[in-house]
Amino acid sequence: MAMIYISLTLYGRGALLSQDVRELQQSASKSPKFVLDFSGQVSSLTTDSSNQVDDPKEQSTAQPSGQAVPPLHLTLDEIRNMADDSLEPKGKKIVLLTATDGKGNNGAIQNLIEMVTENREEYCAYHDYTYQFINISKYHIEGRAPVWAKIPAIQEAFENNVGAEWVWLLDTDSIIMTPQIDLANHLLDPQALETRIAYDAPITLTDGKPSGLTVSRGIDVNKVDIIIAQDEIGVNAGSVLFRRSDWTMSLLQKWVDPYNVRKHANEQDALNHMIVNNEEIRQHIAIVAQRVINAFSVGGEHMGWKTGDLVVHFAGCWVEDACDSRWKDFWSRRKTVSGTIADKGFRAILAD
Repeated sequence: MAMIYISLTLYGRGALLSQDVRELQQSASKSPKFVLDFSGQVSSLTTDSSNQVDDPKEQSTAQPSGQAVPPLHLTLDEIRNMADDSLEPKGKKIVLLTATDGKGNNGAIQNLIEMVTENREEYCAYHDYTYQFINISKYHIEGRAPVWAKIPAIQEAFENNVGAEWVWLLDTDSIIMTPQIDLANHLLDPQALETRIAYDAPITLTDGKPSGLTVSRGIDVNKVDIIIAQDEIGVNAGSVLFRRSDWTMSLLQKWVDPYNVRKHANEQDALNHMIVNNEEIRQHIAIVAQRVINAFSVGGEHMGWKTGDLVVHFAGCWVEDACDSRWKDFWSRRKTVSGTIADKGFRAILAD
């Protein structure tokens, strides 16, 4: 049976919150391998004889009798090239940021940081994105809610990754459920983004009441600097994408202005207030349907996670003391990179 050997490089896993982010970036890489056979089965392997097919019946269905087919050694980049996936941005132009102090309402989820690290490093390695972990304790200012420290962490992520065009800030209590989703195809390419914006949707206030505004159809997708979703009480900052631009850097400074911090309980409410009250800001922000980047673990048709959605966010799970149980449920249902390799149908690509 012909076999495809796919090398997947991952960064070091399970880093502790007390470690500096630069230590995390310098952690030793690991290179597990996954094998995909023509039946679509994927498993971790070493290149010893124990992974060869012994069943003659299986061998006969995989190739003509008497013809030896050597293994095909392919990198993920080579496979992507075969798929002719040319939309941008790709690779290191995208940074996935986890910014946390390891505290807060998510403490009820057992082994949260270790699992989040595994999930996101695997996703980034598969797409060649950069994974960035930042302990926001160093940015905490006494008297402020810790979530305000996520904003300077976004700035640091851009500084640490000079070639990055986008930073995706994803709250710790989130699982990437469908790792085959490429962010350029999903929404970052301008043509893709145009199909994702929730045009004409009411923009709500932080108390859930209508602001009287709707998402404009006049937004220029080529000038969008922030992509965010909205739940029933305004924009939700648990999953936000930021484009590198002078406008973004200016907005980040305005966001943490002492006046904003005094007036609003958290960074999410402050951003919602700025969007509602500043038309110029609305022209640079794309509000997308919630399930595009921020589906919740529970909710209705347009809010709750459905099979195929990119990510599930466990916002509000602590209200019902259900964080750990819901997390375990979704963790068991997530797709992994090895499973994704099988699903993508590379057998057909190689057959051509």
